[in-house]
Amino acid sequence: IRAFVFAVYILVGKSDHWYCNSSTIHDEMDEIGKHTLTLGKTLECYRATTNAYDEAYSQTHEEMVKIVLGKIQFGENDFVVDIGGGTGSLTQAIYRGARLKRNILCVDPCESMLTLAIQNDGVTSLKSTAEEFFSHKENYAFDKALMLGAIHHFSDPFMMFKKWTEWLRPGSTCFILTRPPNTTLPFFRKAIPFFEKSVADVPAMVDCLRHLGLKVEVSEEGMVLNMSKHRWYSMLRVRYMTPLHNLTDQDIEEGIAELEREKFFDKLNITMVDNITAIMVCQK
Repeated sequence: IRAFVFAVYILVGKSDHWYCNSSTIHDEMDEIGKHTLTLGKTLECYRATTNAYDEAYSQTHEEMVKIVLGKIQFGENDFVVDIGGGTGSLTQAIYRGARLKRNILCVDPCESMLTLAIQNDGVTSLKSTAEEFFSHKENYAFDKALMLGAIHHFSDPFMMFKKWTEWLRPGSTCFILTRPPNTTLPFFRKAIPFFEKSVADVPAMVDCLRHLGLKVEVSEEGMVLNMSKHRWYSMLRVRYMTPLHNLTDQDIEEGIAELEREKFFDKLNITMVDNITAIMVCQK
């Protein structure tokens, strides 16, 4: 009998707080909502960046795939869902790397992203928010669930964690990736507060998972990205991360000028590190 394993991979960090009491969690989600984008605004951001998304994230996705495949043992017949899978490029890479026989179900509310997702090998798309998907017990029939850089967009993650403990079948596994507020990515000063407010509070999330009776193990890793500074500037200009959509074109150009003046004036290529915390969660 396979042990029930619920694994969460999270880029280390701390921002708005998670609480496990059912009344305070919703109060806290309301507070988080004051700082993060609404679903409508988030969809608008992703529609605007759909065509530039895969190119901007290509190196990051390569590193994420290495981590996922190195930590998770996939069975060739596993039913895998990718919540917030977007364009499906990362979904496809995991499908190929894990040598799956069944398509991965890519769940995302952004239609323009899913238009690209269905063009990928090994990907089946479903237009849905995470909350809609996890509100139906029959959707918990998966063997593996992936949430890669998406959980900070969820309106009620506590609800989903609680339902996982009630509905997930033995052997099911879930993985989450999210970024830290104390990032080492070379953002300009005006962008940093928006970034810090957009990420999940990992320590509080771990406390929440333990409160729900799950065993949690935490470890840290990192992703090293190498690129030309002009590629990085282009990524900032297309607002490849949703917090950057809080900034105007003038803000972006002034920020790039700041980076050029203070950090990269004598460099053509730059190296940056994304720190990752891996959290393994399983039933006790």
